[in-house]
Amino acid sequence: MLELLAITTGVELGKFVLEQVLDLSKPVLEGYVQDFFQDCLNSGVARLKASTLKQPMAEAIGFFMQRFIKELEFNDIPDTSINHHYKPAIRRFMRDQAVGAVLGKAFETGCKKIDDSQLETIWTTQYQDSSWQFPTEDFDWRGVAKEYVVQVKGIVKANPELRSLLETDLLTEIAQNTTSLSPGFDVATYRTSLQSSYGYLKLYTLDSTDHADNVRLWRMFIEQTVREALPPIRYDLPLDLKRQLQESGQLETDLSPEALERYRRDYFQQPARKVLEAIADSQHAVVLGDPGAGKSTLLQFLALDWVEGKTEALPLLIELREYALAQSASFLDFLHRGSGADWQFDQQQLHQHLLENSTLVMFDGLDEVFERSTQAAIVDDIIRLAQQYPQTRVLVTSRIIGYNPERFQHANFRQFTLQPLDESEIHELIDRWYDLSMGSDPDKVRLKQRLKDAIANSKAIQTLADNPLLLTMMAILNRRQELPRDRADLYDQASRVLLYHWDVDHKRLQLPMDAIGRREKQEMLRLIAYEMQAGDEGLKGNLISADRLIRLLTGYLRDQGFSEPREQANSLIKQLRERDFILCYRGADTYSFMHRTFLEYFCAVEIVHRFEKQRTLTFEQLRDEVFGQHWQDETWHEVLRLICGLINTNFAENLIDFLMNQKLDYSEYLDKEWLHYTGKPRLEPKGLKYLFLASDCFSEIAKEKSPETSDRLANALKQKILNPEVRLTRATASEILDRLAGSFWRFQNIDWIKQRVHSTESSVVQCAAIMTIADYSHGDLGTLSWLRENIQRNPDWGVRLDATRAIVSYYSHDQDTFPLLRKVSKEDQDWEVRSAAIDGIVKYFLNRTETSELLITIVQTDPFIRKLSWQNNPRLLALQGLCTYRLMEPIHLDMLRDCAAKDPDEKLRQWAQEQLEKLEIQN
Repeated sequence: MLELLAITTGVELGKFVLEQVLDLSKPVLEGYVQDFFQDCLNSGVARLKASTLKQPMAEAIGFFMQRFIKELEFNDIPDTSINHHYKPAIRRFMRDQAVGAVLGKAFETGCKKIDDSQLETIWTTQYQDSSWQFPTEDFDWRGVAKEYVVQVKGIVKANPELRSLLETDLLTEIAQNTTSLSPGFDVATYRTSLQSSYGYLKLYTLDSTDHADNVRLWRMFIEQTVREALPPIRYDLPLDLKRQLQESGQLETDLSPEALERYRRDYFQQPARKVLEAIADSQHAVVLGDPGAGKSTLLQFLALDWVEGKTEALPLLIELREYALAQSASFLDFLHRGSGADWQFDQQQLHQHLLENSTLVMFDGLDEVFERSTQAAIVDDIIRLAQQYPQTRVLVTSRIIGYNPERFQHANFRQFTLQPLDESEIHELIDRWYDLSMGSDPDKVRLKQRLKDAIANSKAIQTLADNPLLLTMMAILNRRQELPRDRADLYDQASRVLLYHWDVDHKRLQLPMDAIGRREKQEMLRLIAYEMQAGDEGLKGNLISADRLIRLLTGYLRDQGFSEPREQANSLIKQLRERDFILCYRGADTYSFMHRTFLEYFCAVEIVHRFEKQRTLTFEQLRDEVFGQHWQDETWHEVLRLICGLINTNFAENLIDFLMNQKLDYSEYLDKEWLHYTGKPRLEPKGLKYLFLASDCFSEIAKEKSPETSDRLANALKQKILNPEVRLTRATASEILDRLAGSFWRFQNIDWIKQRVHSTESSVVQCAAIMTIADYSHGDLGTLSWLRENIQRNPDWGVRLDATRAIVSYYSHDQDTFPLLRKVSKEDQDWEVRSAAIDGIVKYFLNRTETSELLITIVQTDPFIRKLSWQNNPRLLALQGLCTYRLMEPIHLDMLRDCAAKDPDEKLRQWAQEQLEKLEIQN
């Protein structure tokens, strides 16, 4: 009997029931079928043969038996008892015509429940043996019956003949009984309804205290890019589920590491296209994306495009979670009844409209239909609608995890995957957000730049910013708090939204009463992160085995009093992967955090919780075992920084002092950058990371930090610049100066950094100081004059080079920049400084009338002689600039021929010859 539980497809289940359970002769079986359906289809049964009805009936009986046996298992009935004692009784129970009549009621149109009390009475009085210890009090007859009704809905939708019968009956009923109550086909009211439903961003989910509720979605929409391919992440499946899907033909059989790498490579080889262009070219399409990636926003924007008069095709937007709850007979019935919406369309008129007019039908959130058989039936409904109405364009959205593409592929649906936001899209969203939410508030310019800088300077924040949902959350939080310093609040709110608010508040998904809450989920994620840091690879690995994960969650749930903790743990893992976008499966029966940022955040919070709340971690242990053992491991740095930002300031300052007192490691490494520029080796101590970490932790502390700690840390950084025994590379010197020029020390240290250009003997420090001043003070009035002075008078070529680059980067708009670059490109003694000036001229001033003559002069007169292969030839840069836009002028063509034949630099001759060959081919 337990073999029923292993059967997953309805067809096989029905076959098993007919052969092993009912096992009736043909006349008797036909009578059983008639009795089963006698009260639910009325005259419809006469139009269908018993041979047509017996398969859906058998599938329904099979699903009921599966749930019945599962309920026995839930109540700890041993498998042996089920097979030896219950099997014959269940078989007789299912052959009882009275039982069949009750179960058949579920096929009636609009049925919400069947009489579970009658089933219980029949079982207990006729088939239950008193010696079996049947769980009379705990057996959930109502739950079994409720799930059975849901399964029957899926069976009806999946059976074309039965479904057609029910739809015909329904249409007849509507025509006979509701003609006078027809909702009509009021497009104007529908337009107003769409504007009301989707016109404004719903921000309460992200932050209930925000006042930017007047942001219009239509104006806020950022068009993303898509690839026409299924992402490799869809193969991110536990081994048992992967094997099950492969055996049922729903997943490729070859999922070896090599195959996955091939899928990944093929995916990224697909060109990225703008999403509106891609779907406009598609009659039928599915758009996939992660939570918060913008799937629903895309569909709502398309609907509002019609509201604003930008498109002509009538858009119908159906939220599939509402459709599944309504248990409508069809999509047209759903729209006729106005289920889940405040507007309605007459079914007959809508049917005619779809046949005669171009229409855009959009189905949002296939992944939000959790029950697999119902989801499969809805997929069939969508495909059937697309085939029935050939003028209709159909668009479906779904999350990536758990998406099954096969049926849509066979129906010629194109499948697109939304790509993460790139830097330009991130900046566009930030700019639009603050422009729309803050209006003329002058503070918005500062807030825009602060958020952009936080994303650029914090790798942890970067990993989240490419998601529109999380980026919007950052924009909201940035109005009240400073990022990245207050990013712990960002991670907390982001986890809250992903773990609960997005599904419950925004998506309005129904969770069971005994569902695990957001607080419990966060506590368990803290334990998972803390457990990971104790693994073989620590935080670097970001891995935990499935066994350890299940044991950890089961133990927590048991301690919290949850029933069936192991089953709950397995369900939670599935939810954290598929709905909450927190965990992902990494193969080899291991899991990890989807974003490393959440691993670091939850680990830090758990350590602080044990230190401050549980008091199981002393300060000495925090200092010596957490900071002392991990400060040299860069994978721990973000955790240590977050800890300093979360604990009391006095404790944090003591930890910073602890880091500053670490011994300098004078082991050395070869500075390849210096070797590249000078041809000479240079060595530098590696041990400054402790000081950089102390500086980073200092930036996390609240504003009440003591000035003594600030001064000690600033002086320690300065000493590394001033100490001649510490040999610095350009990168390290720049890192030190960047910290000194940061927000905490900027005003007291800018002049000190300027002095380094003239008071130090280290060319490396001089050059680093030039770029630091340019980066942090290019808005100050005196910085431009100071840079010009260094270009014209500083004897160090490296200083002149970086000052020239800074002028090009920050002051190309200044009226005196072109004359300065022109002078440098012709007169500076160093070829690299001249090259930097030419680069700036070609980039910003190529279309000026005097530029052409200047570049010709450089090609003819620059004295560069190549000594090393990597050097930039100013003549070559000038010639390339001329050829960019002015190649057709005869004088430039003659010069190209002359350089190809006579220039002393072989690389320049070769480049010129290649250009001439290209011209010959083109001509």
